[in-house]
Amino acid sequence: MSKKEDEPLNVDEISREIADVIEEEQRKGKRRRPKDTLEERKKRKLAADGLRAIKAKDARTYGEILRRAGIRENSPEWKNAWKVFYAG
Repeated sequence: MSKKEDEPLNVDEISREIADVIEEEQRKGKRRRPKDTLEERKKRKLAADGLRAIKAKDARTYGEILRRAGIRENSPEWKNAWKVFYAG
């Protein structure tokens, strides 16, 4: 016998359905990759170092940070980064 959809559920059925949903959501969470990966931490550190160099007006450190970030000298990104440095 199957229940009709318009019949009210009893408390045990609701609890069981809620437990199933919670269990499924927990399993989904275990399969996700951690958000704080090594590469993201590296990017945040470079950005923080760059900001500190701009605030300190330390051109040598800023140039090193740009190189570590993979920005090539005389590229458009390099020139824009230096504009930001000198504008600040």
